[in-house]
Amino acid sequence: MASKLFPASNLPALMEIALRSRLDVQALFQKAGIDADMVGRAECYVRVEQIDTVLSTAFAETRDPLFGLHVGRDNHYGNLDIIGNLMAASASLDQGLALLFRYKDLLVPYLGFALRHEPDAVALEVFPHYPDLEFTQTRTHNELVVATIVAIGRSLTGGRFPVREAAFRHPAPPPPQLNEYRAFFQCPLVFEAPCNAVLFDEAALTSPLPGAYPDYRRRLERAADRLLGALTRAAAVSLQVRERLYETLGQGAWSVEKVASSLNMTTRTLQRRLRQEGLRFADLRDQVRHEHACRKLVEPCCDMQQLTQDLGFSDIANFYHAFRRWQGCAPGEYRRRQLTERARNERMAIHQMER
Repeated sequence: MASKLFPASNLPALMEIALRSRLDVQALFQKAGIDADMVGRAECYVRVEQIDTVLSTAFAETRDPLFGLHVGRDNHYGNLDIIGNLMAASASLDQGLALLFRYKDLLVPYLGFALRHEPDAVALEVFPHYPDLEFTQTRTHNELVVATIVAIGRSLTGGRFPVREAAFRHPAPPPPQLNEYRAFFQCPLVFEAPCNAVLFDEAALTSPLPGAYPDYRRRLERAADRLLGALTRAAAVSLQVRERLYETLGQGAWSVEKVASSLNMTTRTLQRRLRQEGLRFADLRDQVRHEHACRKLVEPCCDMQQLTQDLGFSDIANFYHAFRRWQGCAPGEYRRRQLTERARNERMAIHQMER
């Protein structure tokens, strides 16, 4: 998965979620590799994989079986920082949603949005961009997303958000918990749906919003454009470093000095730009080595000695040690597991075709 960036200005909201789960926020952020100095700073970024560590831990450790529903229902457009204010200052919900879609990487870079039109109704659908992120596959996240949509819709419209249906990717909860769903959503509920979604009256799209403020919205759009531009530029640095590292596989280990020179910047500048993303050069080099090793190990013919040299390790022992740190097992064991799983899937596919 290509690493996507998450503005550190959103980290206080994650801290609040962790606190509601009664977790040690400092220990949790340290586990995710998030520096306390980055929290709340718009010019700093963390990777979505780090957000995955925070949220998957918070979701797993909470004692509240309806944690996502409870956090989502308490949301208000003001909790969405600049995007929430942009939506509130819009002339209509339709305009507000267009701005959400445009600037969503400032808030939820790991999610995608779509509007699906039906007769007299429209569905706002939400789907995860990266299935490898553990927290986006949980019931808690589904509840949080759908409840947040409804809560934000109600706060934007002054409570006039006619929801016709709420859909969830997970199975229906037990009846006692289902009562809380009904109390909040006050509409038919659909479970095991293809995606999380909220269906509402189409007329709500064009109804004027009570907080419409065109001049303020335009000023916020200029600010959001600057933030999005900075995010894009920051992401471009780590992407360029990864590309350089991939291009040079098999040519020996590249140093940070050599990569910086190839990008026409000083070593200090490169390291500073990576720190703004919450990254280190050594971590990116490990990511590239790890990804390349996993791909090569499942090929029919894999020469361990050649792979070791391509990755820039001095000997096989050093490669084995690094791979155990990355994957939790030896390269040979990883290869056996993957080839066994591939063979099993092929047999299942053949069996299904024969039925």
